[in-house]
Amino acid sequence: MKKITGKLAAPAIAAILWAILTFTQSEVLLKTSDLSLFLFDWTFLKESFMIPGGFLGWAGSFFTQFLYIPWLGALLWVAMLYAAGHLTVRAFGIPSKLKALAALPVAALVIANMSLGYGMFIMRPQDYFFAPTLGYLLILGIISAVRKAPLFWEKTAIIAVSAAAGFIVSGVFALAGTLAAGICVLTEADNDCAEMNNGKKTGIAILSLAFCIAAPVLLYGCFTRYRLADSWSMGLPSISDDEWTVRIRLSYWFMLGLSLLFAALMPTLKKAVAAKSDKVRFANVAISIIAVLSVATFWYKDANFKAELKMSLAVDRSDWEEVNDIYRQVSTKHLNREKKALEKRKAAISVTGTPEQAQFVVKEYEKCFFQPTRLMVMFRDLALLKQNKALDTAFTMRDGAKEQKSLTQIPMAFQAGRQLYMHYGLVNMAYRWCLEDQVEHGWSYGTLRYMAAYATLLNETEFAAKYLGKLDRTLFHRNWSRKQRPLSADIQKMSQELPYREIIPYMSFSDRMSNDLVKCETYIMKHFAEDRDAVASPEFDRAALLWAMRTQNINLFWKALSQYLSTASDINLPKHVQEAVILYSNLEKEDLGIPIDKSVKDSYAVFNEYFQHARFSCEAEMPASVWFKFGNTYYYYYYFIRGLQTF
Repeated sequence: MKKITGKLAAPAIAAILWAILTFTQSEVLLKTSDLSLFLFDWTFLKESFMIPGGFLGWAGSFFTQFLYIPWLGALLWVAMLYAAGHLTVRAFGIPSKLKALAALPVAALVIANMSLGYGMFIMRPQDYFFAPTLGYLLILGIISAVRKAPLFWEKTAIIAVSAAAGFIVSGVFALAGTLAAGICVLTEADNDCAEMNNGKKTGIAILSLAFCIAAPVLLYGCFTRYRLADSWSMGLPSISDDEWTVRIRLSYWFMLGLSLLFAALMPTLKKAVAAKSDKVRFANVAISIIAVLSVATFWYKDANFKAELKMSLAVDRSDWEEVNDIYRQVSTKHLNREKKALEKRKAAISVTGTPEQAQFVVKEYEKCFFQPTRLMVMFRDLALLKQNKALDTAFTMRDGAKEQKSLTQIPMAFQAGRQLYMHYGLVNMAYRWCLEDQVEHGWSYGTLRYMAAYATLLNETEFAAKYLGKLDRTLFHRNWSRKQRPLSADIQKMSQELPYREIIPYMSFSDRMSNDLVKCETYIMKHFAEDRDAVASPEFDRAALLWAMRTQNINLFWKALSQYLSTASDINLPKHVQEAVILYSNLEKEDLGIPIDKSVKDSYAVFNEYFQHARFSCEAEMPASVWFKFGNTYYYYYYFIRGLQTF
């Protein structure tokens, strides 16, 4: 029974990992695919040999494209991880009673991929998702080949080829495999070379070390795109040395270090297992628990990040209802728990003696209340505008500017600049961020699609053909390319298809390209406040009015309202516009005679009356408490959503 349980443990863990990836991380896998690129042509293949380890990236890109179908991409990766665990046992000769050791390098590979979070927008997936796993399998292959070679000269030949050719193909992974193989021979971890004397074994180990040092130096002249000092890290997902990538690299260095450690210590471990077989079982369980807990601890978990990815993918499809549904679900998911937390906070504040103590209690409860990131709000407002619902519902939903759960703040422009600018009609700015993205990280499916859409929208047929031609050489995006090609040659047909028919009405201005200082929200806000042409569309004026309300600038609001009334077909003002009118009229003590519904007048009266009698221990207590009463009004936004930071 124990043997059966032991044999089923690894497949069961693999199945669980696949299910988690498929059913809870599909948006991460889809975005990973969108940020990568694989082309079926010789030029793309030849470019992979421009740096050591580039071919490994090429192979990784090939498998990354299958993440476009999350269950299939997850299945391929989990299968590789399962193979890596199985081959680790065989390559290093790990005793059957200590098989859990093989889970450690596999856990490191899982952590490296699933701990990134916002780091994916810096690292870029074609380099990191599959390539390290393939690199580790290559390490195991080199070790197995050297161990199985019976003769001294055969082992030497394999080590020489793996160091030289392997460095060209896979960079540091081949070097690690070569060195680990030499150590295996030296420590007699390979049982197939028992007839070799100690001198030959030492010679093999010395040669493996010498080849690992000499190969990068001698081959450096064949490449020109990296520094010699970086030779022993080529093939890793990133070669930059900032704090972000150094932390990410720790998993890879840990995996490479384990390869050398297993090679050096396995004979000793075998003897220890034989001598203390009773205690080994406990060690095996402990190692398994450590591996699982490590993955669970470092696995990136953040509801806002997942919502951003889901909303971003829905924006690409122009599925505005889906964008709103995602925002609504994540913002109301824990509403009942928040109400209970509010009551507990009130009780805790009631026993405090000073405003400082009350403020401390408020801070302790901050994490209990949902707050969106600015990108979530930007996506939501865009979707509401496309549905012509923004001026009635935008301020009924939660607002805020929660910082990213990240080592460093990733600018909104890096994540979604091309999407926001394109759908707001700022097509030149969208193109500019596509170029920035291409220069910084190389081509990706998403970049090519938006560049093709830009060319199609402006009837640049030759440019559109260039980008669509690249997408024609992909596996999953060629159908999109074929559907776009007729649109790029026919303006009339293009203007009737999504997303173009929704973008064109926003182009009621003289388009230009300028510097947004990597602040999309600020740039878009200024654009709608200042860039309107004499002849504008109702869609443009609706967006301009929403953005004027977001500025909380009274003069800009009156100006935008005047423009809105000049193009609006319905004279009945939307709910939030009426709320802004009555609020600003009272603040300026001036009645402009604009009709206001009785329900809005009543809500404003209730709002004022509430604050005449409400008592709070400190100012920080107010926002969450008031939101549950007036969070569906523009009044709440005007008074309580202040000092927003956009990233």
